[in-house]
Amino acid sequence: MFERSDGLERLIRRRRQRRTYPEAAHPREARVPIVALATRVGAAALVAGASAAEATQMILRLGIALEVPLHVDVTYTSIMVSAPDIGGSAPVTMVRTVPALARDYARLGHLVGIVDRVCAAELEPAEASRQLKERELSGMEYRRWVRFGAAFAQGASICALLGGVALDMLVAGLATVLIAMVTVGQQVRRGSYFFTQVAAGAIPTALAVMLMYLRRFGVDELWTLSPALVVASGMVSMLAGMGVVAAAQDALDGYFITAGARVVELLMRTGGLILGVAGVLWLAVRIGAPAYLAPEAVTPPHPVVQIVAAGAFTVALGVVSGLGPRGAVIVGAFGALGWAAYLLALTPVGGEYPIAAGLAAAVVGLLAHLMARKLGPPAVAIITVGIAPLMPGMFLYRALFRLVVGTPAVHPRDTAEELFMLAALTGIGLALGSSVGAAVGRRLAQPTERVARLATQIALGRGRLRE
Repeated sequence: MFERSDGLERLIRRRRQRRTYPEAAHPREARVPIVALATRVGAAALVAGASAAEATQMILRLGIALEVPLHVDVTYTSIMVSAPDIGGSAPVTMVRTVPALARDYARLGHLVGIVDRVCAAELEPAEASRQLKERELSGMEYRRWVRFGAAFAQGASICALLGGVALDMLVAGLATVLIAMVTVGQQVRRGSYFFTQVAAGAIPTALAVMLMYLRRFGVDELWTLSPALVVASGMVSMLAGMGVVAAAQDALDGYFITAGARVVELLMRTGGLILGVAGVLWLAVRIGAPAYLAPEAVTPPHPVVQIVAAGAFTVALGVVSGLGPRGAVIVGAFGALGWAAYLLALTPVGGEYPIAAGLAAAVVGLLAHLMARKLGPPAVAIITVGIAPLMPGMFLYRALFRLVVGTPAVHPRDTAEELFMLAALTGIGLALGSSVGAAVGRRLAQPTERVARLATQIALGRGRLRE
């Protein structure tokens, strides 16, 4: 029988240093407003577009700063925060339902500011809850006509990026405004987001069909119009609001339930968009219009024009997403930077769009986390909006056209199956590239404040406290 050697054990075993967390210094009655604030903060962060890890980090940061250990459970549609029992007192647990997501990155920035002030002891939890409630009831920052103007710029600029001329840009801008009107109306009526996406896909396609019929009956001014660019511009505008970045980031951070729910939502939204476009195309086949709707080859504009158009598109999308003027300009700069990175990567990777787009998304994700604290807008806003011009709208339209019309492909990679695969690979490349870049940037840009750094480390462990 060998006896255990303490010296040998000390030699071969590393003693792990346990992190110490502040014990609860508040009675149960004092912990209630703190848990209520943390629950409201987490729900508001998810609604505004934050990832599960970011929402968890905000909650844990509040708990550590206010000396109340908190346990967090995020499931996308609900969030639960609990302060465990200390010294025989009953635990405090609160659950809040997360409503349908309406990304508002200005609200997310305001939320981060409130958390900073509470952790710095500049704001009491009750007053912070009151300010958050007022912000929730105040609505979007911009008036409706400003958002519709930004929607027009969004459609026109993405059309210019794809190679459209002035008439194409005008029609694409009008189609995007109609989409924005339908989306706002559905939000007011609390309609299903799936049918909103169906309408959003049908609007630019139906508009293109009507214009082609006008051209068929003698309106010569429409002969320069490219209906494929109009439809693709509308699809990119709607794909830009997808939660690709947050879904991939949640999966990499270990929040698999939230990531799975985001992926299902992403598939439903994309499916609605495809259904709207395909339904109108199918109807166009029956009435003889698709010959004019073929996705013809368009010569890309000069690289400088592409970069400017990508920047303008992301500025407009930033306004639509609720960012302030300064924040919209900042994400516009990242959008231009991302497109420039894509153009630079396109030749070395042999013209493979998914790989080049993924590399560009990685650059945006890395720089967004390194510079977010200094610039102001949340990193998730910079990444989501910054990679939006790279969304595969034209690939999806060409694939749907081939699927519905069934015309023979000239190029081997121009079949419906190949184009659908190319669009899917592009989406995966954008998700992985932005997530990997964000992961590296987040590690390099750890918060300098001890409480924030500790909360971030715990959040990446899925909100678990070691007791």
